Amino acid sequence: MITIDLRGGIRKKIGLSQLNLNEEEISMAEMITYLEKKYDIDHKLMEKEVMVVINGVDSSILGGRQAIISSGDIVTLLSIVHGG
Repeated sequence: MITIDLRGGIRKKIGLSQLNLNEEEISMAEMITYLEKKYDIDHKLMEKEVMVVINGVDSSILGGRQAIISSGDIVTLLSIVHGG
């Protein structure tokens, strides 16, 4: 199982603070596509305004959209655009 923690605006958009995916392995691109479809999230929002962190490491360091997420991993989605 993969745990997805939601922070900021993405938490508000989805209406949950945490999700669990019953997957052994999934790419970040597949996870994003799943979330966009299931929760009717605009692709531009996920592409430009959400930082993805896998086990505390920015996903861009791990291969970006091709990064592999495995069972037991904790993925954090953090909105990087916010009011102030």
